[in-house]
Amino acid sequence: MKDNKSGPDEFDIHLDIDGADTVITVKPDETSDGARYFICYIGNDRITQLREEIDGRWEQIWGILDHYMVDAIGKEINHRQKS
Repeated sequence: MKDNKSGPDEFDIHLDIDGADTVITVKPDETSDGARYFICYIGNDRITQLREEIDGRWEQIWGILDHYMVDAIGKEINHRQKS
């Protein structure tokens, strides 16, 4: 279920999933020790939690997405953070 609290850092990305433009809402968060991760939603459904490793690879903390989707979401997150 999607957290009703919408933070100022929350943003949407668009990905082509099975031929359809899909909006994924990304909510940045941090662990208690300050490590940043991203909670991703399609609509009200949480689909994954991701983090970027020191070497730049994206890893899935929670979820069942394939590595292609993890990389695609991570690339869009990086692009969004640079804009």
